[in-house]
Amino acid sequence: MARIFTPLTLQILLEIQKNPKITTKELHRFHSTYAYKELYNTVFRLADLELIKKESGKGEIILTITTDGEKSLKRNTPKRDGVWKLVIFDISEKQKYVRVVLRAKLKALHFKKWQNSIWISPYELDEEIEQELKDLGKKFFVRLIKTKEINITDDLEKLFD
Repeated sequence: MARIFTPLTLQILLEIQKNPKITTKELHRFHSTYAYKELYNTVFRLADLELIKKESGKGEIILTITTDGEKSLKRNTPKRDGVWKLVIFDISEKQKYVRVVLRAKLKALHFKKWQNSIWISPYELDEEIEQELKDLGKKFFVRLIKTKEINITDDLEKLFD
């Protein structure tokens, strides 16, 4: 499922997305509050994760975002789509690890806990995530419910302010 990114990682991905073919030197100028080594290490991690591509050119490293990088960025900068997504689950104590991992993944996807085993989000979910939830539902009691209508949403909207 989704990775949780640091603010620097998100800033770098956004900058590369806005400026295709940006160099590491140009990137450092935009983010000079960070040490060059920290920025460079983050760039290498992103390249290892295949979220960006590094190319050598004229003595500089040129960066471009990959399709996986675009997907990861989309997950980490969610957009509302007018549909509430509820994930409800009932996972036994014997499967506590599954429950803990599921909650962590839901947090990474910007879901908020509404009740202990009911999590909610107003943000888009890509097909890959929906498929993962469907697959989990085949092994455990995990359900994804999508709806446009909830009678009272004031408390829910406050969760996402």
